[in-house]
Amino acid sequence: MRFWRATFLAVVGGLLLGGCSSNPKPGGVTPADIPELEAERAKHPTNPSVLTRIGIAYYESKDYTRAQDALKGALAVEKGNYPATVYLGLSQEAAGDLAGARASYNAAGTLAKTDAEKREVRGLLTLLTRKDLEAASKDAIAHEAELSKQAPADNTVAVFPFRYLGANADLKPLERGLTFLVVTDLSKVSRLTLLERARVQSLVDEMALTDAGKTDAASGARSGRMLKASSVVQGALQDGSAADKLKLDANVVATTSSSVVATGTASDNLAKLFDMEKAVVFQLLQKMNIALSPAEQRAISERPTADMQAFLAFSTGLEAEDRGDWQAAGDAYGKAAARDPNFKIAKDRQAAVEPLAGLDVAAPVALGALGTTPTSGEGNRPSTTGTGDLLRNLIGGTVPGTGHQVEIAARPPDERHNVPEVIGGNVTDPTGGLTGTIVIIINRP
Repeated sequence: MRFWRATFLAVVGGLLLGGCSSNPKPGGVTPADIPELEAERAKHPTNPSVLTRIGIAYYESKDYTRAQDALKGALAVEKGNYPATVYLGLSQEAAGDLAGARASYNAAGTLAKTDAEKREVRGLLTLLTRKDLEAASKDAIAHEAELSKQAPADNTVAVFPFRYLGANADLKPLERGLTFLVVTDLSKVSRLTLLERARVQSLVDEMALTDAGKTDAASGARSGRMLKASSVVQGALQDGSAADKLKLDANVVATTSSSVVATGTASDNLAKLFDMEKAVVFQLLQKMNIALSPAEQRAISERPTADMQAFLAFSTGLEAEDRGDWQAAGDAYGKAAARDPNFKIAKDRQAAVEPLAGLDVAAPVALGALGTTPTSGEGNRPSTTGTGDLLRNLIGGTVPGTGHQVEIAARPPDERHNVPEVIGGNVTDPTGGLTGTIVIIINRP
């Protein structure tokens, strides 16, 4: 069987997959493997597969500096190395370089080919965002004195978690649901800039505010200044005077003065919760002297779902997501979407947390991909540059099976074409490569 030029490039690249003499095992890499891997690196100093495994081993040993050095070395030789890219991000994240980790995960996203790899990258980026928010909250608290002296951004609003003060524990998830509704509705006002719910929740969690502090004007203003918000919205849901009634109250606090600049209130039964929330939002905007366009009024009046039980399930999902219980969050969002197939945000949130429910940072999908990482690079390149010696060294000993032979033959001079030199599938500039057309003949018994 004859393989012409196009096939030759693939054949050499494929044969080089096993080019590393020790054939390091795919799969789990542990710190105990470091001495063996370092010995392998001494023989093949630029082999990306060996460098990737060493980087992973150092990552597992929590030596993140050496891990990054090895993984960057692997990527210098092989830019499309998905495992090395993921573990470089993990090492950077563990070392506190969150910006570097985000860049690496984004790069891994462009390299991900399988659905599992794509889910893995989405999950890692989501977890990194949460870590970014936590770091920002810690930094805000540490620099509270300086932040309190800075002018807030104009028309920037932070909606703090609403509180449920009633006796029905089944309604407690509405603390998250109502907060989500108010953020969503206020974000439809072009004049206002709303801070993300997750960002505000992160600061609240970091400050460990008491229930009493969450609606205190002074405490809200203090927290708002750390977020550089000009206004803070706070509110509470509690049992009303009648048995089946609920009462919703909210206010807007100016962070510079700690004064309450707007209030809103509504009362009705649970089935009318959306009506209550809309009424309160419109009251707050009116008292803030914000005139709404007809389009903004219509947008605020929209309901995410017509099914209150679906919204309760969605609120439960938000609660689970905030505490990092991805499986419970996904189940709750799925339940909400099942009750109301038109509940788009529930479906979107379910899709967002599903990668996190199955994500095992201790054993990423990338680790399994090591089994197919090409072991290309100068570590496999023989010292000789002669055409015959180069090919014989590249191919020799790699054809499986007893009795198999590999012969090198040249085509007639009038049929010759320029053939780039190939090292592990990486094609160099043809002007510096080999000349001639190679035919590989494999004789099988």
